[in-house]
Amino acid sequence: MAKLNFIQKQQIDEVFNMKNGYFLDFSNREFEEFMKEVVGYSVYKKYPGLSKAKIFRAFCNEEEDRFVGKAIILAINYMREKGLCYGGNNDTDKIYTLGKRLLGKNESTYTPSNKEREVKRSDSDDKIDYSLILKNLFKIEKESTQQLKGYAFEHFLVYLFGLFRMEPHASYKTETDQIDGSFVLGESTVLIEAKYRKKAIHKDDLILFQDKLEHKSTFARGLFISYSEVDDNAISYFSNHGSRITILYTQEIFQMCQSKADLRKILKAKFRYLDETGCIWCPVRDFEKMK
Repeated sequence: MAKLNFIQKQQIDEVFNMKNGYFLDFSNREFEEFMKEVVGYSVYKKYPGLSKAKIFRAFCNEEEDRFVGKAIILAINYMREKGLCYGGNNDTDKIYTLGKRLLGKNESTYTPSNKEREVKRSDSDDKIDYSLILKNLFKIEKESTQQLKGYAFEHFLVYLFGLFRMEPHASYKTETDQIDGSFVLGESTVLIEAKYRKKAIHKDDLILFQDKLEHKSTFARGLFISYSEVDDNAISYFSNHGSRITILYTQEIFQMCQSKADLRKILKAKFRYLDETGCIWCPVRDFEKMK
């Protein structure tokens, strides 16, 4: 749990407007969605009958440092975007620094198995070994069944995002659905849908993933990672209906390795293209500019 001193607790109360049971300007629904973005569960179920402020105080006392740090960072980012200011700027800066410190205590969220240890950073210069990424990507195809290929693909993605320090989580189940994993891009959580199959991806696959996102936080985004291409009609459909999903093909991972590009910059470019055009896929061809 996060060890906060008395002054830090008082500053958090002031900065987040918690004196009268509130938390920022959030409604109960917005607060629940915000906290699900941080920890993935309903805080109202864990802390029934409490106000938003009391829930957040209990959360800070009981949860891991990295979750408390993430909540602080996301809350202050929200305040700055909305132009909110409840405490002094000095207190806000101090709490933001506290959030970054708490968030940085647990960078590793996944322990490699013996089979997968060769996917790692170079110990000598802390650079990505792209040849090992390719080697492990090619290994997936050697699995004997389609189901095993799917599992191997999910494990590969955890390592891929871990190499770029994107705080990956392996696949998990909620009360209603299965999520193939998640990672952090900037200050946003991105949920993963992974498909390792040779037949084309149709509109229904994307609709199901979009539906999963609709039942999560409004802050969450989605990355649909596919071995095969998505049907053009599906891409056109989402261009007219709005989406928080973008697409990454394994072929693009191969191109990334050839160009030794930064995966984080590639994904930021894809999400920016989504935000600016509404289109869920764009080919990122000029990898050299994204090193």
